[in-house]
Amino acid sequence: MTTTFEVNELTPGFGAEILGIEPGAPLEDETRRRLRGLFDERSILVFRDFPIDRPFQAYLALLVHGEDDLTDEAVEAAASKQGRFYISNRLDGAAAPFGRLMFHSDMMWSDSPFTVLSLWAEDVEPPVAPTAFASTANAWRTLPDDLRARVEARSAVQVTGPEGFDDRRKGDQDGDLVQPQRDHILSVTTPVAKTHPRTDATLLYVSQGMTKEIAGLPIDESESLLDDLFAHMYSADNTWQHEWRPGDLVMWDNLAIQHARPQVTVEGPVRTLRKIGWPVPALAQDTKVLTYQKLD
Repeated sequence: MTTTFEVNELTPGFGAEILGIEPGAPLEDETRRRLRGLFDERSILVFRDFPIDRPFQAYLALLVHGEDDLTDEAVEAAASKQGRFYISNRLDGAAAPFGRLMFHSDMMWSDSPFTVLSLWAEDVEPPVAPTAFASTANAWRTLPDDLRARVEARSAVQVTGPEGFDDRRKGDQDGDLVQPQRDHILSVTTPVAKTHPRTDATLLYVSQGMTKEIAGLPIDESESLLDDLFAHMYSADNTWQHEWRPGDLVMWDNLAIQHARPQVTVEGPVRTLRKIGWPVPALAQDTKVLTYQKLD
């Protein structure tokens, strides 16, 4: 396939729109090399009006992750492992069918979260809710020196969602946050300054949606420090919003990028996004989501 694709920046600090690639595997070596490099450098790749099936979506996820085995068999296995992954307010059994999601990285509470995530707009209608993104890598690069000194040796406790921190839920005046109810609750403690396992970039690894506290600090001091970090992380200079159109593909580095969305309702505009992540952690398959409910 052609290597003469164009690249447009989404923001100065992160993100790239890819123009000119025709979907279909296999892509030639130079195209694969450029896409992998752009993914590691820019953390989000956006393809507009990109008609693809689930296997090709899986192929791209394996490709940017750096997998060498891109045979039909490997791609089909990756796609079939995630054959029911959807974010939708219409499909039965889909994830996050309603409500608002705060900024987070998927499975941030796990020792082995996804590193690549992608969403393809299978069925969307205006005015569909957008997806917002924030860069943990750019946030660390631009973190003020005084704030960096306060956190670079600290750790944070990550939990499965906002049911884990009552104080922060008080800001949910409309009760529109949602939380998956799992068969068991897990958490993990991670460095605030986390090293990316593939790129070696330093990430500001805290989030509104999954960081319970800064370990070892009194709760008031922890919340104050997190408020300062969130103000920096989610500032206009470090966020970008994708407005969905049918056939859009958005791929991102789940460690270097967080995502969020405003309120979605079951009765609202159709919003069905096909999801592929890689590599698939065992917990993503074994930890059952029982239901979704609003937080009171």
